[in-house]
Order: sequence, then structure tokens, then C-alpha cells
Amino acid sequence: MTRLRIALLITALACLSSTSWAKQPLILPPDAFNPAQILPAPPADDSAEAQAERAYIKAAYTDATPEQRAKAQRDAANESVRLFADTIPGFNLDQLPATKALFKTIRTNEEAQTGVFKRYFHRQRPYQVDSSITPCLPPKNFDINASDPSGHTTMAFSSAVILADLLPAYAEAIMTRAEHYGRHRIVCGAHHPFDVRSGQVLGTLIGVTLLKSPALKPQLGAARAELTNKITAPTKLQKTEWVATRINGDAVKGNAPTLTIEQDRAYGSSGCNRYTGKAILGDNNSLQFGPAASTRMACPGDTDHQEMRYFNALERVTSYHLNQNNLILLDKDFNKVVEYRAKRD
Repeated sequence: MTRLRIALLITALACLSSTSWAKQPLILPPDAFNPAQILPAPPADDSAEAQAERAYIKAAYTDATPEQRAKAQRDAANESVRLFADTIPGFNLDQLPATKALFKTIRTNEEAQTGVFKRYFHRQRPYQVDSSITPCLPPKNFDINASDPSGHTTMAFSSAVILADLLPAYAEAIMTRAEHYGRHRIVCGAHHPFDVRSGQVLGTLIGVTLLKSPALKPQLGAARAELTNKITAPTKLQKTEWVATRINGDAVKGNAPTLTIEQDRAYGSSGCNRYTGKAILGDNNSLQFGPAASTRMACPGDTDHQEMRYFNALERVTSYHLNQNNLILLDKDFNKVVEYRAKRD
């Protein structure tokens, strides 16, 4: 793209900033970042790499569970920081006016930058190139030739970087939610994996740059004070007694299994027998359990069947999601295998 074209794009965006974006301050001018210096160009539509990407999109949709597809569709319809409401208990923007105002400003600045990058790369959507790919929501006119970078992902990561700074106790959960939100754009057939990675990079850059901006400090300070007052700290994974509520999606009946993790040790009750074993915690919320040793008491009724299902579920665990007073153990495909609530004294 020539310098003249970039200049014309910047001029057009500057004009837009005086109208549709006028209600919120534009802290980052449209020429804040040069796309050619920030992101690599996407592969050509007829290249082997692009063909492999489209095959990956189809596989991602096929491999996704109905629940994952439904969540991807819900995420597609929710292009706002409200996506983190299922990660942070009490994160209701309608009751957080200072936080709501802050993220309106962030969204305004993110949209301005994303528009520059989308117009610069001018990449076709997957469904424009391959008619066998159907997006999870009907495309709009402005969606055409705007695949790289993913706007949803850019929004999610720019918001996540700032929200994680405001709520450091939830930082891991926030960034994980942003990553899953971006992946849903692939499951949805709306973006290539390359576009999602681009959105992660651009969103992170926008978020970090805004955090350092003196112009945003008053709003950041007001939101930080508000969130500190309204959002309670999450329950810790370790040294909390967790009571199982669901196993493989089915509600627990009778005596509920429990789990406590202390360093590399896991122990609790299966609902009948006491058990103990090894817990292996890693990066990015990874978690695995070693073989469990348990007592050999006879279990009444169907308790022995529930116990067996519980131990089998623990063997499949590869990661966890911690959400305030709830713990969810996931398998390698991010399916929920055991769900817990924190035991209240």
C-alpha cells in the first residue's frame, strides 16, 4: 500500500472521529501505529497457508461441541467488555458508571485503530473465499474484506489488558477468557487463525499504550476505585474445600464429593471414601491429578457409581477455571468434567 493511500485512510478516519466518535475522547490518533511496522501481511487467499487456515476453520467447527458453538455465537453478538461478566462476579457495567465510561473511551480508541489496520490489509473473510464456510451470524456490509485483524479479538485483548491491570487478582481468568473469545471467531467461521493472532497483538498494543497515557489516568483512577469497592477478591484455588455440584454435566446426588488442593497434594471425599493423590499445577491454569489412593468402605445405594464417575472424571482433567466461589475442571477439549462450589463455614 502506498503512503498516499495510508494518508487518505488516516484523513478519512480523522473526519469520522469528529462525528461518530465525537462523544468519546480519541486519545490515540488514527496514525498512532503504522500497520506495516506492527503486523505481518496475511497470506494470499490462494496460498497453501491460507488453504490450510480454511481447513483449520472447518475442523474447529466440526470438533466444537454444541455448547461451544452456542457460546461462539453468543460471543459474536457481544462485541463489548461485557464479555467478562461471566468471569468476574459482580462485573455489571450498568452498576459501575466510572468503569463503563472508561471502557467506552477504550472502545472508541480501539475501533479507530482497528479500522486503520483492517483497511490497510483488506483481507477477505473465510466465507468470501470458501462458500462452504458459513459464519455463525449473517455478515454485514462493512464485514466484507475486513478479516485481518479480528476486530472482536482486538477489542477483547485491549479491554483485557486494562481490566487485568485494574483487577490483578482476576488477571489470569481475564486473559484466558479473552483468548477463548478470540478462538470463537474461528469456530464462528468469521476469521482465519492468522487474523485472530493479529487481533491479539494489536489489542495488547492498544491496551498497553492506553494504560501509559496521561490522558486516561483520571478515568483509570475512578474505575480502579469503583472496582476495588464493588468487586470482591476471588476465592483461592488452594486450601479451599470445594464441594462438587456436577459431574460430566449431571447434578450430584446424595453425599457430594469434595476436593482440597495444597501445593502438590489433592485430597477429599468421594462422597463415600476418603482419597488422596497428587495435583500437578502448571502454567495457563493447567491441572492434572495423579492416581488416587482411597479407603475401601462399602458405599450405599448409587454412591459407588457416583464415586467411580467422579474418579474417572478427575483422570481426564487438564485445566481449571476459577470464578469467585466456583471451580470448574476441564478436559483437553475444554469440556466441563467436574464443577464445584466453595464450602461455606
